[in-house]
Amino acid sequence: MRGVILKNRYYSDGGSDYVISRLSEEFAFSGISVEVSDVFSLLESSRLPDFAVMWDKDVSGARMLERRGVRLFNRADSVRICDDKYLTYAETYGICDYPETFCAPLEYSLSPQFDEEFSDRVSALGFPLVAKPAVGSLGSGVTVINDFDALKKFCLENSGKRRIMYQSFVKSSEGRDIRLYVIGGKTVAAVKRVNEHSFKSNAEAGASTYLYDAPSDMVRIAERLCMHLKLDYASVDFFDCEKPLLNEINSNAYFHGAETACGVNIARRYVGYIAEVMKC
Repeated sequence: MRGVILKNRYYSDGGSDYVISRLSEEFAFSGISVEVSDVFSLLESSRLPDFAVMWDKDVSGARMLERRGVRLFNRADSVRICDDKYLTYAETYGICDYPETFCAPLEYSLSPQFDEEFSDRVSALGFPLVAKPAVGSLGSGVTVINDFDALKKFCLENSGKRRIMYQSFVKSSEGRDIRLYVIGGKTVAAVKRVNEHSFKSNAEAGASTYLYDAPSDMVRIAERLCMHLKLDYASVDFFDCEKPLLNEINSNAYFHGAETACGVNIARRYVGYIAEVMKC
């Protein structure tokens, strides 16, 4: 049995490097042969692996590998849905609760324009509100908008450039969230992330990570969402508030802070699940 961990050809950071290093260690511990490569190199290779851990978001390349018989963890379509917050919202609508959300209509790259009717609809969410790019990672581009003038300026600056989701600002969760790690449809760890210096709860934005005892209703929702999206591995992020409100689902969730805070060997759990699926 031969496997590959697929990383992006041009991108690297500490969180991603840690994941790849830990997975490599745990595959070696389990006696499973893996190498680290990228989608382009693998597609050019005449010898494909039996499986690949998809630690990239090149969904077109991933689909090509699937068409050639490679079992991906996660599957290309699961990564595609999670990588676009609007798609995630559409695919999970009715399964879980969100803050009040409004998604911008599809806009082509034309001259910047201000859609007053649309902006009035967004304003109905109330200020402050949160604007987040539908596609983006590590909190990049997520912005708090405090009034209508700021909204108008934001809309003009982003017109025709990227699709935006707008949500009510969850004050109780400012700088905080709850993250559940789900492998093979089962929750294996839960953490609370707290940032005292920013409204963003990402560890990369400076948040600290703490062990969290997730309530049963939150666990049930997280596992149902991952099963619905056919995710082998994911984090399910909730706002830190009275009832479970979904923030996002991440098919490529970093886990350095979670392994440290929880004392759970997430890499070994994931490798064990892959070994069970592949019968190796």
